[in-house]
Amino acid sequence: MQPVDKVKKVALLIITSLLLLLISAVPALAASTAGPPELTAAAAVLMDRATGKVLFAKNPDERKAPASTTKILTAMIALEKGHLNDVITVGPNPPRVDGTRVYLVEGEQVTMENLLYAMLLNSGNDAALAIAEHYGGSQEGFARLMNEKAASLGALNSHFVTPSGLPDPGHYTTARDLAIIARAAMQNETFRRIVATRTRPWRGQEWETSLVNQNKLLWNYEGADGVKNGYTSEARFTLVGSATRQGQSFIAVVLDEPSARAAEEDVAALLDYGFKEFRSFQLVRQGDIVAVIDSGNGKKIELAAAGDLAVVRKNDNSSPPAGQLELSSLNGPLPAGRRVGEMVFRQGGEVIGRVDIVNRQPIPARPLSLSDWWLRLSLALGAFFLLYYLVQVKQQRRQVFRSRVFSDYP
Repeated sequence: MQPVDKVKKVALLIITSLLLLLISAVPALAASTAGPPELTAAAAVLMDRATGKVLFAKNPDERKAPASTTKILTAMIALEKGHLNDVITVGPNPPRVDGTRVYLVEGEQVTMENLLYAMLLNSGNDAALAIAEHYGGSQEGFARLMNEKAASLGALNSHFVTPSGLPDPGHYTTARDLAIIARAAMQNETFRRIVATRTRPWRGQEWETSLVNQNKLLWNYEGADGVKNGYTSEARFTLVGSATRQGQSFIAVVLDEPSARAAEEDVAALLDYGFKEFRSFQLVRQGDIVAVIDSGNGKKIELAAAGDLAVVRKNDNSSPPAGQLELSSLNGPLPAGRRVGEMVFRQGGEVIGRVDIVNRQPIPARPLSLSDWWLRLSLALGAFFLLYYLVQVKQQRRQVFRSRVFSDYP
């Protein structure tokens, strides 16, 4: 082989290798610039947990059967109505309920805490019904509580009939509503702890086992911390997932999935999209001290945020919005807790959000200056002379009146 042919062969080999590298890099490049994920779910929502802002939606308001994701709302109401150490006596109905159970028996006494773990980890329908009958008086009574709570949260396209999610024509929700409900539930520390638990021992009257959380995201997705999966033949597979990374949290809801694997993959894709494309900022929390002022008599007055404020923005590596304190008049006396202004956050000249500012300590009256004293003295003297003048005028009118009266009677 001639040296020239060798060079040509080597060059061709190098060019071929480079082309192969470029071809193999194309999918990775496409993935890095991909937009919202393609889902198999019939309905889905991605929500920023801090702000409640919907970042992705597919048929978000289409009514769907939620299956066992219903138990998110059931648990939230139980935590609001009762205490973890409440002892619940199982009635005759829970042992006969259909579907997944933890094999409760009539007359068995179980703490509300254990029933919550049985319901949220093992998806026990009997545990859900025992909770509902205890706090609602009956399944129907508890359903009224569920619908009232959903409406108060703004989940207005839902209607609940059962505490477990067993099929019923009148039992439905939407991906948006379920995200709203899950976000509200995740604000409860106890709820967060339970749904993030992978396993827990169960020692029932007739069944001892280790409850295993059926939400496989807790094992398979980095930062996963909830929430609940479900399945019925009517609803097919449903899943509400939550994950937190570096202080950012997102909630993903998928409804009407063909398989559990598809539901997990769709939720993972939605969460990936959230962490990659968006960045949330917790700008201020309720009670944060934003400024300290001097009351004028040597005492310091702390100014604090009256509420939380968080925003979510496209992840463009920009800095957090800057806050500017805008105060109204601080002339005392003012009791503690009064609105004295607001903190306004701007980014690129655009107002991103506002939060009221209150004083944590009473603001006393400002000490009077020399000019204040002179002004008060001038006002007092002016009032005195005006009063004196009015009295003199009144006396003169009386004298004129008397003189006229006496002139008529000689």
